[in-house]
Amino acid sequence: MESMNILVTDQSPELAEAINSQLRNSGIKIHVIHTIKVAEIKRAIDQELPLMVLYANPDSASASLEEVSSLAHQYDIPFALYSDLKDPERLADALKITSCTVIHSESPDQLTATVNRLIGGFEQNRGQLQRRRQFEELEHRYNLILESARDAIAYIHEGLHVYANRAYLESLHVKDVSELAGVSLLEMMQSDDLDLKKTLQGLSKGVFPSQPPVVTVSRPDGSTFEAKLTFSSAQFNDEPCIQMLTHELDAASELTAEIERLRVIDSLTQLHNKHAFVERLETELAEPHTLESLAAVLYLEPDGIVDIQQELDVGEFDAFVADLASVLKSNSQEGDMAARLSDHGFALLIHQANMEKVEERAAQLLKAYRSHLVEIEDHSISVSCSIGIATLGRLARNSREVIAGARKAQMEAAEKGNTAITYRPQLMAVNTFEDDRQWVERIKYALSNDDFYSVQQAIIDLDGDGEHLMENITYLRDDSGDLAPAKYQEIADRNDLAGAIDRFIIPGLLKGFAESNDNQIISLSNSSIIDYSFPGWLMEEMQAHCVEGSKLILQISAATAQVSLKPAQRLMKELQPLGVKLSISGFDPERRTRQLLEHLESSYVKIHPSLTENLTGNSSNQDAIGRIVEAAEAYKVAVIADEVADTSSLATLWQSGVKLIAGAFLKENSQVVGQ
Repeated sequence: MESMNILVTDQSPELAEAINSQLRNSGIKIHVIHTIKVAEIKRAIDQELPLMVLYANPDSASASLEEVSSLAHQYDIPFALYSDLKDPERLADALKITSCTVIHSESPDQLTATVNRLIGGFEQNRGQLQRRRQFEELEHRYNLILESARDAIAYIHEGLHVYANRAYLESLHVKDVSELAGVSLLEMMQSDDLDLKKTLQGLSKGVFPSQPPVVTVSRPDGSTFEAKLTFSSAQFNDEPCIQMLTHELDAASELTAEIERLRVIDSLTQLHNKHAFVERLETELAEPHTLESLAAVLYLEPDGIVDIQQELDVGEFDAFVADLASVLKSNSQEGDMAARLSDHGFALLIHQANMEKVEERAAQLLKAYRSHLVEIEDHSISVSCSIGIATLGRLARNSREVIAGARKAQMEAAEKGNTAITYRPQLMAVNTFEDDRQWVERIKYALSNDDFYSVQQAIIDLDGDGEHLMENITYLRDDSGDLAPAKYQEIADRNDLAGAIDRFIIPGLLKGFAESNDNQIISLSNSSIIDYSFPGWLMEEMQAHCVEGSKLILQISAATAQVSLKPAQRLMKELQPLGVKLSISGFDPERRTRQLLEHLESSYVKIHPSLTENLTGNSSNQDAIGRIVEAAEAYKVAVIADEVADTSSLATLWQSGVKLIAGAFLKENSQVVGQ
């Protein structure tokens, strides 16, 4: 009964007040609105249709009975005359003017009964309206489902089409069901094992085949296909008909082929994707090596990609990448496999007679890119590339190692540009372990036996008025001496274990941060940076341990940031609302490193440790640190000097503008956390 009201038209508001009290005393909650003039009645009706218009005292009313009744009938509103019935002649004259309900003004029960009856009718109409709307919504949803269904469905009446969904029309290569008008199923379909005419006659009587029949369907364009038909009873536009479901027999194989293609092909470049490329590499590595041919991976990236990304928007950059892929594809030979491994990185797996032929292929690619002009709308871009080569020889153990070697060689080649460099793996023992496999076993054992722990190293401000910083460094317990990150981090990243280490150690660190007033630095692996789920996981852990985002500083190495720039940007963009800051470690004065400040909003950079060794007598390193400080100041980024071994370097660092210092010279006991 929400918003229901009655309009009472009378010269005085007293009657409306009395009716309102009478109805409420009877348990009827309804608004009684008093009106005098026709304009007031019209305005009230425009705002909301009343349940009834009640007209009283025709003789003294400002609005005539004829006007008010006409207005009520115009809007299909029940109209009632409120009378004491003492003057039958005047009542009869009123009823000549309009047909209406007459309510005895001295009979309260009649008024309440009338209002209750109107309310009941209103509720019933509203229920019917709601059910009608629900039915229309269901019908609309059903039509949407039917139209978007993958199954080819048609409604048949007396052998003719009365409806066909999009999938059915596509299977027949037609655009509209009108193209099938007048075409009988007997003309469209043939079967060697079934009498279609008898089958259709049986369908009209509700007799359906025990097994779905297989037929040959002829399309209007003359082509045919084999299909299995399934029939059921249905209705269309309230008329009985037959629903026919058409299963194209070769559609499943076509769909399977398309799914397999999408599984291995990059949608933008139409080259193979990284997953398919890695599978092929693993297969190649498992095969025995022969002297007849040499397999190699050529990894290439365009030179000056950072500047190109700044020049182009997202759509133009996608077009640029697709154009680069077309050059690689046009320069591929039979037996090659070209793939897209990153946003702008491509790989080519080739087989050649010897290393000389491999290098010739690389030189051909360099020339192709150097002479190619990328045309994107109003942009014309001439771009060279740099190539890293890694062979699949006897020293290659897995696809990750081969790709990592090729990328490392490409990074070296990119320093010069338009160059190809071959990766030369070095044979060296790390501790007592012979290869990655023993390291992998040791790291997995450490994760399951709590052998990782962190220590906190203070970073002091030489001015004495800066913020309190603590860096958290994770070690691996070992019988021969605990191992610093430099010993195991690269191997863990290479074998997809570094992310597990981060997730193992960070919750314990966050638990300790909640009770500390210091800002805390945590180093992240490349695995965590490229992990799309990591930001959400970190947010949940911070919330669980009540750690404010402004207290946390994530640290990534400059080398990692260069190869995973976009993932690093995405990571910090997701965490920025929490106030989480960024530090870049291993920072050197090279142009490619300094450009990171343009693309990553950083709060700190940490100087590469090699630059602080014997700093007092090394003018070259002093100049390098000066260039780093100058670049950082332009972006209001603080500079940290790490692993400072002696106090003699402090004055030099301070004069260079470095105020944040950490290292052995502090001679303080590190605090162990996260055990």
